[in-house]
Amino acid sequence: MKNKIIFGFAFILTYGIQVAQADFLNMGSAEIMMLLVAGLIFFGFFGGVFMLIYFLIKKNRNNSSNPAPNTVAINFAPPLAYQNPTIEEKADKKETLKVNARIALPQQNEIRYVNTEEIIRCEADNNYTNFFFSDGDQLLISKSLKEYSDLLKPHGFVRAHQSHLVNPKFVKSWLKEDGGTLLMDSGEKIPVSKPNREMVKEVLGK
Repeated sequence: MKNKIIFGFAFILTYGIQVAQADFLNMGSAEIMMLLVAGLIFFGFFGGVFMLIYFLIKKNRNNSSNPAPNTVAINFAPPLAYQNPTIEEKADKKETLKVNARIALPQQNEIRYVNTEEIIRCEADNNYTNFFFSDGDQLLISKSLKEYSDLLKPHGFVRAHQSHLVNPKFVKSWLKEDGGTLLMDSGEKIPVSKPNREMVKEVLGK
């Protein structure tokens, strides 16, 4: 681009000199002075235009090759952690959750690890929690029912009563006696408190 501007400027200068030489001999001193002034104005104007274009192009190239120091490159690609998982990934996560659906029940001499699907229900006993299992086993843990309610809620357990946490998989039916009672597969009856009735029905599918 620089060579083209210089070539154009030289062409105009050469053409102007030739025209001036052709008419110079036929002009008086006043006309010669006017011609020189007009020539200077002409070459000064177009020379200024060419130089302005040249510096603008040069500045634009410098800005393109050397970005401003305060500019920040922005990556619009979503972080990996927030990208939508594929169907296969969702299935893998569900399978992992199912396999690792175990909780630790600490006792005096051991920590027992149980599968949440084996737990029928939990019952509060002051600051202790009584666990009832599908194999008929029973375990008393020195932690409150509130702690296990928060822990087992993601696994589908529902708080039917202030003293009872049940696994919906072992609920046989809803008895309308006393305003609402759950009949478990084991034959046990679990009361449902009035504030929890709609929530329990929602979990059980009404």
